[in-house]
Amino acid sequence: MQNAAQPISRNTIQGGFTLIELMIVVAIIGVLASIAVPQYQNYVGRAQAAEAFTATAGLRTDIGLYFSENGNFVGYKTINSTPSYISNTANQIGGQYISGVTLNGQASGGFTVAFDNGVHSGSSMVIQPLISNETTNDAVATASTSGGQITGWRCSSTTIDDTFLPSACRP
Repeated sequence: MQNAAQPISRNTIQGGFTLIELMIVVAIIGVLASIAVPQYQNYVGRAQAAEAFTATAGLRTDIGLYFSENGNFVGYKTINSTPSYISNTANQIGGQYISGVTLNGQASGGFTVAFDNGVHSGSSMVIQPLISNETTNDAVATASTSGGQITGWRCSSTTIDDTFLPSACRP
């Protein structure tokens, strides 16, 4: 029969983690989180801005078609004081983060997308066609009265940082 008060031998194996080991693991997780959270916020901001560019794909096609047929943007917003089919397309655009689209004017063919939700709430982004001049072969985002063709799109904003703008139209 063994005695219940028998001393524990020093050769027994210790189980579990010490406090210092747990503190090291918590510190490592903290460092990883401090790196990951800002990157995720950047990703979310870029995704929300990209929604505006994606949601306006049909409108950009309509504007390109109008410019191709007419050689300029005169009348793309209104025809004889009646909203054009492009205006009707713009009025129907919406999304999870965008509230609507406004055509900017007859000279540039550009439009403004307003954000009402998410990271860019209260901000707006201007999307404007890049028109190549056939004589100089340069693509510029300026007013065009005739000639050239739309070769791409340029995004800009005074309230949204350029890093958030979609790479397909970033300046």
